[in-house]
Amino acid sequence: MPELPVIPRPHCLLLLLALLPAAVTAAGAPDFGHLASSPYVHCAFYRNYDIDPQTGDRLLVEGRSNSLTHYQRQRDGRVRTVDTRRAGAGNAMMVQGRYLHYIERSGAMFVVTTIYACLARDAQSGHCINYGAVNARHFDARVLREPDQVYEELQAQAEPGFCDHSFIHLREAAAVPSRR
Repeated sequence: MPELPVIPRPHCLLLLLALLPAAVTAAGAPDFGHLASSPYVHCAFYRNYDIDPQTGDRLLVEGRSNSLTHYQRQRDGRVRTVDTRRAGAGNAMMVQGRYLHYIERSGAMFVVTTIYACLARDAQSGHCINYGAVNARHFDARVLREPDQVYEELQAQAEPGFCDHSFIHLREAAAVPSRR
């Protein structure tokens, strides 16, 4: 049997995603305020886990995702999205319940990113900087009325991943500087 490569721990994001969603459901969802108000949210999703050769833990390795998704909040409140699985941009709606959901409609299919937990906090501010997330593709229209319930029913079939936000306490690069 070939030897598995050793993956440096700093490049790994160890997640026990099979247990974490259930634990979050029992404990209550974290505050998604900073993520929901961020103009940019970036997510990476994986079809399979890597296995840590030393511990046997399941892990997601940064840079080895199967898809990337970017959400951009517009000034009028709309959310635009692009991802590596399709050409062009689309519209999404953001819905917050116990979890934070980005819901896209593609014909009769729904593409839903659900953010369910804080994985890492900034040491200085205490703000969450990395969130556990899943991405699901399904035809369950209840997601428009009951996204939390649909997530809880379908999370086992969703692709695991994580999301982060940018431009916290920074001026957006697109802002035009004032001229004197």
